[in-house]
Parts: sequence; C-alpha cells; structure tokens
Amino acid sequence: MTVTLLSSPPDLAGLVIKHAQKDTDLEVLPPLANVHGAIKGDLYVCESQVYFYSAESQSGIAVEYPDIIIHAISRQDGRPSIYCQLEQGRFFPGQQIPKDEDILDIVTELRFMPQDAGALEGIYAAFSECAALHPDEEFMAEQEALENENEYFADPSDEAELNEVQQAALRHLESVFQPPMNGRKEDEDHSMDEEQ
Repeated sequence: MTVTLLSSPPDLAGLVIKHAQKDTDLEVLPPLANVHGAIKGDLYVCESQVYFYSAESQSGIAVEYPDIIIHAISRQDGRPSIYCQLEQGRFFPGQQIPKDEDILDIVTELRFMPQDAGALEGIYAAFSECAALHPDEEFMAEQEALENENEYFADPSDEAELNEVQQAALRHLESVFQPPMNGRKEDEDHSMDEEQ
C-alpha cells in the first residue's frame, strides 16, 4: 500500500467519486515538509482511494483505504473534522518525523476539516462505504489461518492444564455459577403451583 504526495491535480476521470467536498482544510501530523498549519483544498472520497488537492499550494495527497486504520468524526480541538489514522509505519515522503521519538511509536494522523461542518456525516458515510470495499487482506488472511488451524483449547474443567491461580479462579466461578440440577426447575415450578 502507498501514501502519495501529489504535485498536480489527481486524474479523477473514470473514478467513482462517492463524495467531493470543496473548501476543506487538511492537517497532517507529523507535518509535511515545508507545511505549517492546515492546507486549503478539495477532498475527493473515491472508491479506489482518498484524494486531497490544493490548487493554491499545488500539492495534495492520495491514500489507499487499507492504509487507513481508523476514520471517525471528531469534534475536538475546536473544529469538527474527519479524523484518520494511518497504519503504523506509513509516512508521506518528506514528512517531518521527530528525531527524538521511536519511529514505531509514531503514526500519521490526518484531519479533514470542511468549511461546511454539516458535510461531515456524508463524508464519513462515503469513507465507510469505500473502506468496506478494501478489507485489510493481511488481517483477513490471519483470521482465515486461525480458523483453519483447528487449534486445540483445553477444556476448562481439565484442572491438570491450569496453574494454581487458574484452578482457584475456576473453583470460585464454579461455586458462583452452579448449573441447575436436572428437573429441579420443574420441581420448583410444580411446588409453586401447589401453593397457589
């Protein structure tokens, strides 16, 4: 997957655009090289990826959906926005990565702030719809492998498989959650009928 810096407007011909939002500010953290504050431009939520381009600064970004691990509506920090967090290790070329921090602790954050805050719901819905078209293939493969392994799990009643603390916890749970005796519930119901 890739995250890309754009130096010219994206070619949107032939792309399915689920939402276009003019007059949107973009903030990237850690910041892009030579960029201070938000960039004003246009956001395009396409089925294939997300594009943002600023004609004023003649720059923008393109991000593929599997690289976006979180997208949400944020109403913090003064301006409502679409908040995105990229997968760990995904950085734009020339992004100003802090030298004093472990690169494994740094994630790229994007905030798309439309001038029309009423557009947030529509942008979010478009992000969600398009993200669903691009499931994380690595995650899906791991899930499938787990399902196919038919892993053996110890029966929790097999106390030989449990350490001392786990055995004590199991005994406590068994004392709290005693299953009803066979027929006991019926006997209780029958005795209640006789009393009435």
